[in-house]
Amino acid sequence: MNRKAFIDITIIISCITGMVLSYVYLDNAIEKNVSLTTLGIVGVLFLILMIADSAGTGRIGENGHYAAGAGISEILLLGEDNNITDTWDIYGKTSIVFGRDERENQVDISLKNTDYAGTVDGEHAVMNYSNGSWYIEDLDSGNGTRIQRNGEDKPYRVSSREPCKVEKGDIIYLGLAPLKIR
Repeated sequence: MNRKAFIDITIIISCITGMVLSYVYLDNAIEKNVSLTTLGIVGVLFLILMIADSAGTGRIGENGHYAAGAGISEILLLGEDNNITDTWDIYGKTSIVFGRDERENQVDISLKNTDYAGTVDGEHAVMNYSNGSWYIEDLDSGNGTRIQRNGEDKPYRVSSREPCKVEKGDIIYLGLAPLKIR
């Protein structure tokens, strides 16, 4: 379960608990009805948001755009045997810079302390959310950026001049670092 779903469930349970406590302990009918109605509306709202997130429709991000394009909410670093060695939550983001976090670089996802650090540039690639989809561009890195489409065997090189659409299930290679989109 991801962090968003956990928070949504926690809020829903809190609303239900508050409704039960209001019903049992409030004697004034007006206070009881206001409390039950307010908590019920908040609980239903978060239930709808949780269902929308699980369906991949996303929520509105900081700048008013849908920030979980095509249901993409996490980036996973894969190790040997495709086991997950690290995870980054990209919920609410519209731009992500990949690289090695060194003092002069401004990266969102740092691969500095991974086995692949030697093949990743300081600022290696950028992934941007635009028009309902995520796109990745190489930042003229030394070892390049490649993308392997979900269900395909061969990775394709990503250009620094033309953004490449990223979809759920794709694997992005920054140098030799494999990052799965989920």
